[in-house]
Formats: sequence, structure tokens, C-alpha cells
Amino acid sequence: MGAVLLSPLCSVQGHAGEARSDGRAQIACDRMDQEVGDNGEQWFRRSLMAERCHAFQAVALRLGMGSLRTFLFEHRIDDGQEQERIQFLDGPAETIEHDGHPPGLWWTGRSDGSFHLASIDDTVEQLQKHYDFSLVARDVVAGRKAVVLDITPRDDQRFPHRLWLDVASGLPLRQQLLNAQGYAVDTIQIVRIDSLVRSSDTLYLQEPDGDAMPEASWQPQWLPEGFYRQPATLEVTLNGASLQREIYSDGLSAMSLFAGPVNDNTALREGVHQLGNFRAAARHVQHDGDTWQVIAVGALPAEVLTRVVSRVHLQESDSAPDDKQDNSAASS
Repeated sequence: MGAVLLSPLCSVQGHAGEARSDGRAQIACDRMDQEVGDNGEQWFRRSLMAERCHAFQAVALRLGMGSLRTFLFEHRIDDGQEQERIQFLDGPAETIEHDGHPPGLWWTGRSDGSFHLASIDDTVEQLQKHYDFSLVARDVVAGRKAVVLDITPRDDQRFPHRLWLDVASGLPLRQQLLNAQGYAVDTIQIVRIDSLVRSSDTLYLQEPDGDAMPEASWQPQWLPEGFYRQPATLEVTLNGASLQREIYSDGLSAMSLFAGPVNDNTALREGVHQLGNFRAAARHVQHDGDTWQVIAVGALPAEVLTRVVSRVHLQESDSAPDDKQDNSAASS
């Protein structure tokens, strides 16, 4: 239902086992015809393909922690390439457009320590290590019949998700991030969908170039199991402060990790904070004679974010870089 705002993965996946001669991953939309029955994993796989393989327009809303935003979302497919347009209908005027495929490719690790663009089949296989998928009910959302899919973590290092999937198309009509007590903390729902057409094209995806994951002067020494670093711009501005950022994901949950010198006017105080619908953990540390802040933000338990920032290693500027640690660190 759109990788930027609506996809539970916030990512793009290619079809397993298929690649063009130029090496680009691809999604064969004719796989949408496969039967899924009552299998939760198969319904989730179908929803990932449906997001990519349907052209449509939709009005949707996002609700959480006292905030509500409404937006118009359009997903187009032209000659095997995707275009997306998101126009916010309330609050500050804002429009986001992407040509080609949306950003945010989910990379996962190989046994040799290298990384690659995850296929849809890879994604489901990886997620099954950390989540259980089960159909729990049938419902109606935006006037369309839906199945309700619960995605339950197998550990205490991530939160549950609940998806309402359109029976006819497989598109997510509603999705919720739940806290440990089972209450929704973030909800995205389509309230109207128009011009829904399934493409018969094969969609082609281009992996980011080698500069997509530049080396930072620091690295986490611990991550929740199954989390891998994702392509993202390294230098960013957060709350007026210039920081370095790395993004990590297990394919469903995501976390942004920031580090940089403290500015007294913009520093986030140490501890756990609520930032919109998500939590943040901040730590201050002495580095090269300055005070640095390390911040983890994401839809993860506060204890996990706190442990991540407590285990970030800042490389001294006059010493040689350490060997890069595997991004899927052990949970011990």
C-alpha cells in the first residue's frame, strides 16, 4: 500500500530467484494468482506483492498518540517502473513524490557477511525467525472485505503488528503497531480507494550504489537479533543539530540511530522520550574532548533502545578503524 507511509516494512523487495541480465531484482506480478488459503505467512507474502503490483489512488489517515493526519496517496506503474505521490490534506502543506521505485530497500545479510537486496521470499523467511503469523478474524474496512493478520514477536525485543488485508487484492487496508500490552500506538487506515488496477508487468528494482551505506565514525556493539543496516544518508539534521545517522531493520520493525556533538540548545536530555508515535533513548558520552549525544528512535521497546545506545562505540579520531562488526549482533 505504498512503501513510504503505508507499508509495514517501509521497504521494497524483489522477487526471489529472478533477475535480469543487468542484475536488477524483479517482481513478477503474475504470482499474485497463487492460492493462499488460511496460511498467515502466505497472506503476508501476498500483501507485499499487492503493494507493488497495484496501481490505485487512496485517501488514508494516520492516528497515534493524540495526532491525526489525512493524506492522498497515489501509486502508479508505467513500463515496469513505479511512481508514488503523497499529498497531506491537513497540517502544513507537504507533497512527497518518488519516480522509479520508492527509497528504503531492505537489505539482509548473507552467510559470508555480505548484504543484498531482500526478495519477498527472503523477507518472509527472515521474519518467520522472529515473528509468528496468524489469521485471527474477518472484518470490513473501507467497505471492503478483509482478513485480520496478527504478527506476533517471538521475543521481547520488538512489538506486535496487526494488518487488515483486502480479500480481493491483498492490499493492507489498515495496519496497527501494538505495544506490549496489545494496545494500538500507531494506526494507518485507508478510508477510500479508487481506480484499483492490478498490473501484469514485471517490476524491476535497482539496488543502491556503493555509496548508499558510508562508514560512520561509530558503530553499535549490540542490536536486536535479525536487524541489519539499511541504505540511508549519513549526514542529517535532527532538531537543529548536525548528526550522523544509521538505519537498521529486521524487515518489519525499524530503528534510526544518531550520533554527534551536543549543542546545548538542541541536545536531547539523557533517558527515554516519547517522540510522536515512537520512543527515543538518549545517552551523552565524552568523545575527543567533546560531549556527544547518541540517540536511538524507533517502534521498539524502550529497554531495547536504551541497550542499543549504551553499547555504541565511538571511534577515536586518531586511531585506526576497528573491523566492522556484523550488523546482526547477537542478542546476548
